[in-house]
Amino acid sequence: MFQIRNYATKYAQSRALRKYPVGGVFHGYEVKRLLPVPELKLTAVDLLHNQTGSQHLHIDRDDNNNVFSIGFKTNPPDSTGVPHILEHTTLCGSHKYPVRDPFFKMLNRSLANFMNAMTGHDYTFYPFATTNETDFANLRDVYLDATLNPLLNQQDFLQEGWRLEHTKVDDPNSDIGFKGVVYNEMKGQVSNANYYFWIKFQESYYPSLNNSGGDPTKMTDLQYEDLISFHRNNYHPSNAKTFTYGNFDLNNTLQRLNKEYQGYGRRGSKKRELLPIQMKEDVSVETEGQVDPMLPPDKQIKTSVTWICGKPEDTYQTFLLKILGNLLLDGHSSPFYQKLIESGLAYDFSVNTGVESQTAANFITIGVQGCDEVDSIYEVINKVWEEVLQNPFEESRIQAIIQQLELSKKDQRADFGLQLLYSVLPGWVNKTDPFDSLLFDETLERFQEDWATKGDNLFKDLIKEFVISKPVFKFTMKGSETFSQKLDAEEQERLERKLKLLDEEDKKVIFERGKQLQELQDLKEDLSCLPSLQISAIPRVSKTYPLLEKDNVLNRITDTNGITYVRGKRLLNHHIPRELYPFLPLYADSLTNLGTSTEEFSTIEEQIKLHTGGVSTRVSVNPDAQTGKPMLLFQVDGWALNSKTDHIFKFWKKLLCETDFHKHKEKLKVLIRSLASSNTASVAETGHAFARNFGAAHLSVTKAINESLNGIEQLQLINKLSQCLDDEALFEKEVVSKLVELQSYINGSSDMKFMITSDSQVQIDAVHQQITGFLSSLPKDSKPCDFYSENYSMLENPGKPTLLQFPFQVHYTAKCYPGVSYTHPDGAKLQILSNMLTHKYLHREIREKGGAYGGGATYSALDGTFSFYSYRDPHALNSLSTFDSVPEFILNKSSWGEPDLNEAKLSVFQQVDSPMSAKNEGTILFHYDVTDEMKQRRREQLLDVNLNDIHQVAEEYLKQDKSIASIVGPEIPNFDALVQTV
Repeated sequence: MFQIRNYATKYAQSRALRKYPVGGVFHGYEVKRLLPVPELKLTAVDLLHNQTGSQHLHIDRDDNNNVFSIGFKTNPPDSTGVPHILEHTTLCGSHKYPVRDPFFKMLNRSLANFMNAMTGHDYTFYPFATTNETDFANLRDVYLDATLNPLLNQQDFLQEGWRLEHTKVDDPNSDIGFKGVVYNEMKGQVSNANYYFWIKFQESYYPSLNNSGGDPTKMTDLQYEDLISFHRNNYHPSNAKTFTYGNFDLNNTLQRLNKEYQGYGRRGSKKRELLPIQMKEDVSVETEGQVDPMLPPDKQIKTSVTWICGKPEDTYQTFLLKILGNLLLDGHSSPFYQKLIESGLAYDFSVNTGVESQTAANFITIGVQGCDEVDSIYEVINKVWEEVLQNPFEESRIQAIIQQLELSKKDQRADFGLQLLYSVLPGWVNKTDPFDSLLFDETLERFQEDWATKGDNLFKDLIKEFVISKPVFKFTMKGSETFSQKLDAEEQERLERKLKLLDEEDKKVIFERGKQLQELQDLKEDLSCLPSLQISAIPRVSKTYPLLEKDNVLNRITDTNGITYVRGKRLLNHHIPRELYPFLPLYADSLTNLGTSTEEFSTIEEQIKLHTGGVSTRVSVNPDAQTGKPMLLFQVDGWALNSKTDHIFKFWKKLLCETDFHKHKEKLKVLIRSLASSNTASVAETGHAFARNFGAAHLSVTKAINESLNGIEQLQLINKLSQCLDDEALFEKEVVSKLVELQSYINGSSDMKFMITSDSQVQIDAVHQQITGFLSSLPKDSKPCDFYSENYSMLENPGKPTLLQFPFQVHYTAKCYPGVSYTHPDGAKLQILSNMLTHKYLHREIREKGGAYGGGATYSALDGTFSFYSYRDPHALNSLSTFDSVPEFILNKSSWGEPDLNEAKLSVFQQVDSPMSAKNEGTILFHYDVTDEMKQRRREQLLDVNLNDIHQVAEEYLKQDKSIASIVGPEIPNFDALVQTV
């Protein structure tokens, strides 16, 4: 039986009843229902706009990180990406704010810690979060006018969606090709093999959803008139769902919404319910996709099996399905993991594996990637279902899952309001009552009662109802060596078909239109219509989180909701031989995947889930805030209820000192396969970061070490290790022996420091005693080593750009320059410079003109690297040329004025002052040795930067002879670069 905690059920209920009486009408909105949720310290208010039928959900909570969102049900009519392109173009100007791209311009006129717009399967929404009430009102007004009254100019459609344009806009004799921000964004998505598998699975199993993001092969069929029509039919208050969260006055928002909705009537809903294919018998679909260069040639198959399982609007059944999915798939003790992954049949689960409840239908999918054939996979899946029906679930596993749910509810997040929005919106647009999603304790209590009376049958009945003897959908994707070439050929053929339809007059129109668009992009606008905060909105004094230090332990007392967080770190600078550095991430991962000489990790993992919120191990390298020298750290983390913190140290001791690499060699192989199977997808998702890390590794020792731990060098190591799994002697020599050696170097109590975050001094004192016991159980010191991390070598400057070759459809570029340490006064100037370059130059040149999905400049305050980058970029070489042109742009002192400088400061402080969860308060001192005095000095430096400072650091630091350029992506013909095939 589970212990369900009782909470004070009267939390804020009387206040909410007074503020929002049921039946009360506020600015055209009628309060329909109230739901106090004391366990989450909130009250939900359901309101209906009587004139239009628009629904509003307000979450009243004492949290100053307030959230607003407006969303619409947007069933995609086809795969041209019209919902996605509309999401972009609505933000390109509106009737009240008729400037180009007010969304991006508001990014540096605000202190919002989150601003975005997102397209889901069958909905589109526009959320933001801020702690400033004036900022909240400004952004709310911009979002409402953007969605309800957008200009939707054809030029914005051409820029954001797709267009035919000359490769050289000012040369009518240059080639004509496809351009467009969303077009290139989705080409980048297709380059991610996991995304491509998922979207092709969805198109086959759930074709009614179409592809809301857009299929590049179909996007060039979309016409401007289709965009206008889609907005007219979908962006209407009757189809809108608005959401607010936090402690700002709801009346102000209701008044503003009511004003915006005047002139609109109520529309009946014409949205049809979108469901998967209806099957009377098994259906199998096979297609081809990209080869993963990190996997062996004979392991290029992804396959999955899917069953439909009711509807999400039955929230209790959906809850049970998610528990069932967790039992079957999550962790080392789950049967599908053991039989499919741990057995070696496949490298890892496929991206679509699990219970999906974000559409109008629930479905469960069991899938794998990195296998050589499918029949044995299907056979094992069927066998596991049979075994699950025959064998009981261990009650301890059920308890562990519920314990994790309880703890996750108590774990306070700074972005709680946004997470709540993400959890309720997909169901809300598909007829799921959002109140049902908030009834956490009620759902648990019902489950407790049902488990007590029905036991295993609670889940076995679901399996019998939805799985056994029911039609299944089988989807398989096989890697093809010629896949990229086929995509390129398809695009070229599609382009040629369109070009054949053009006469000379059409070509003249394309040329003139391209020039006009560029002129519009270069036009300096009057932005006075846009609201903006003033610099005075930024406090000059930094918020501090007082810490007390005692015996190498930092202590933070704050409201943690009955949870204690413990962090430990050991400085490894003089503990690890140079040749073992690249093996540190694998070592850290192994500790939470292998097991000991007496216990399987499945047993350990279950105990961890039963008694804690989790424990983790990792390795990082950070620069010293004052000297910039590397600090190589091994870190352990754990969190638990105050009464269970002793378990954290028991598990730390077990993992650190008792992990048996020899006994669990097979599980180590499973881990390496899993890491290898995800590497290429991670590069496709964040290729600009990999390019940036690789470039920076030529500039500082800290970044060189980071490259070996987290960059392309690490991927290459995992790829190499995955190729020796079948040779026992080689595997022992190249992998096991290295990890055993690392264990002897790392395990020691010297140079260990800790941080405790909890809610009372009594609890802090108790954990101090537990730390003392933990340290006494470790070896006093580890194996000695002569190598010091400061002597680690930077990568040698090749004197030319490096192309890191991957089979993608787009590129990711970076150009890096050395900066200064955190405490150096020029660091703040470089940080402001990077922001000004992003918003005032690079965004226009790389995204608007060049068509890349993203691009800009960044300055890492902690590691002192200045970088230019582009993301999902169709014109990598043009972007490098743009980076080279930056010094010339800056020399034109008329380019910038004081308003530009102030906007950059606002943008920088969005992150500097972003809300922080209790568990992270003060951790910058623990992780980076950045003191409150350093933070305050840095803050003052940022606020005091002037335009002369900007020009000074640009001239001093952005010198070509100090820069390193790198590109991730496909081959570039006739490009003079050092090429690495990963």
